Amino acid sequence: MIRGYDREHRDVLQLSWDDVMDMCRELAASIKAEFDPDLVVGIAKGGVIPAVIIASMLRLDFFPARFSRRRRDMVVREKPEVLVPLTDDVRNKRVLVVDSVSATGETLRLAVGEAKKKGARKVKTAALYIHATSWRPTWYALESDALVMNPWDLEVLSQGKFVMHPEYIAALELMERQ
Repeated sequence: MIRGYDREHRDVLQLSWDDVMDMCRELAASIKAEFDPDLVVGIAKGGVIPAVIIASMLRLDFFPARFSRRRRDMVVREKPEVLVPLTDDVRNKRVLVVDSVSATGETLRLAVGEAKKKGARKVKTAALYIHATSWRPTWYALESDALVMNPWDLEVLSQGKFVMHPEYIAALELMERQ
């Protein structure tokens, strides 16, 4: 794990699909009340899920992008890098960039910078949840330093069987040792 990116967690919060939908509703209502985006960009992997939901709720076009410090679900870079660039459709548009979590804020800030480079008129950000020490996106539904377990990656397929995501297992084991 990259030093400084890993977090110490004292609690566990397992989100259900209903929780995610409620958070997306809350975010969509706040966004619509304060901002009128032309399109939504979702940060792959996890951010595309709330981004698609919010884009659908707001009846907006959705575009994926990938800015990550991960490869094959493992943290391998100190800083996030552009892996799949933003669409050129952001030019002269009001853009909402969505991610599932803002752990440090570096990915969202990179996406904002890239959107501005491509000529976006205005860029705002949203995340389902943030950590207390993170850079704060424009909107977020939850602030928690708990180990937040997302419903879309709780289980992974390993040797023909669905098992809990190894990253969650490692975090839970670390919590038990503390």
